[in-house]
Amino acid sequence: MRSRLRFWKYPLSVILLLFVVAAFTLIYTLSNTAAAPYERVEPPEPVIVEQDPDDDLDGEDDPENIEDDIDIEEEPELGPIDILGNNPAEDGFIFIEADESEIHKGYLLLVNHDHSYTIPSDLDLVNINQAKTVPFRVQHDSSQLARSIIEPLDEMMEAFMAATNFRAVAIISAHRNRESQQRILNNYINRMGRREALRWASLPGHSEHHTGLAFDFGVMHGNTRNSFPGTGTTGWFRRNAHKFGFILRYTQQKTHITQTSYEPWHYRYVGIPHSVIMFEKDLCLEEYIDFLREFSFEEPLEFEHNDINYIIYFTSDTQIKIPINSEYQISGNNIDGFIITAITYEVDEENAEEFAV
Repeated sequence: MRSRLRFWKYPLSVILLLFVVAAFTLIYTLSNTAAAPYERVEPPEPVIVEQDPDDDLDGEDDPENIEDDIDIEEEPELGPIDILGNNPAEDGFIFIEADESEIHKGYLLLVNHDHSYTIPSDLDLVNINQAKTVPFRVQHDSSQLARSIIEPLDEMMEAFMAATNFRAVAIISAHRNRESQQRILNNYINRMGRREALRWASLPGHSEHHTGLAFDFGVMHGNTRNSFPGTGTTGWFRRNAHKFGFILRYTQQKTHITQTSYEPWHYRYVGIPHSVIMFEKDLCLEEYIDFLREFSFEEPLEFEHNDINYIIYFTSDTQIKIPINSEYQISGNNIDGFIITAITYEVDEENAEEFAV
C-alpha cells in the first residue's frame, strides 16, 4: 500500500518556511519606508467658538463653572453725554440719578404737623449779620439762615426799605434746632395749654424753622420788640414777597389746611417761579405740593414769568428725566418725590451734539 504525505508529520519544516517568508517581507517594507521623504505635519490653528448668550447649555457642565472660565465683557452703560449725542431730538431728555435721601432736601420741602424733618448734619447755615449786605436789623447776633437765601433776602429788604423808608422791621427768629423749638413750645404750653399751644408752635421735628428757609419778622423800636401786624407799612411783604421767592406761609384763609394759626410775621423761601404761582393761584404750600403732582415730564406745568419760560413737574422716581438744553433745579418735597423746575433753550438740531458736549 502507498503511504500518503501528511502535513502534520513535518511541523518543524513548515515553521521554518513561514519564518523565512515573514523575514523577507519585513526587510522589503523597511527599505521602502526609509527611502520615502519626511513630511512635517503642522498643528491645526485653534478654532474659537463664541457661545451665543441665548443658547441653552447642554447640562453637562455646571453654568457657574462655565462663567468662571470665560471672561465676559460687560456692555457699557450709556451716560448723559451718550444720550445727548446720540438722540438729541428723539429722546429729548437725560437721566439724573437721585438718592432717596434727597427727597428731604430743597426749597419745596413740606414740613408741618404731618410731615417731620430731620436736620441734616451738612445743612449750610450762615450767620445772617455776617452774610447780609443790606443794613436791615436782626435781633439776635447768633441768628442763622440757609446760605442760599441770603441774597434774595437782601434784595427783598432793600426793596422794602426803598419803597417805605421804614427801617424798624427786623428778623427776630430764624433757624432753630430741636432744643430751641422745645423751649418755645413749652413756653406756649405754660401760657395757654397744650392744645392751643400746638396751633402756634410746632413739635420739635415739625417746624419749618429747622430747614433754615423760614424766619419771623418783628418791629423793633430801640431794644423793644413790637408785633408785626402784616398791615399798613408791613403789609408790603404780603403784597410783594413773592417777587423775591418768599411766601407768607400761614395765611388767615388757609388755617384749616395748614393747621396753624394766622402768622403774618412768618415767611418762607420757596424760590421763583413757585412763589409767584402760589401767590397768583392763592395756594398754601400744602395745596401747591398736591397741585404739582398733576404734572409729569411728558405733561409739565408751563409758566412764564419775566420773559422766562419755566416747565415744572413731579416724579416719584429716583431716575429723574431732565430736558436737554436746559437749566434745572431739583427739590424734594419731603414726602414722596421730587419737583423739577427747568428753563429750556432752543438749540439748532445740527448743533445739539456740540451743545451737549
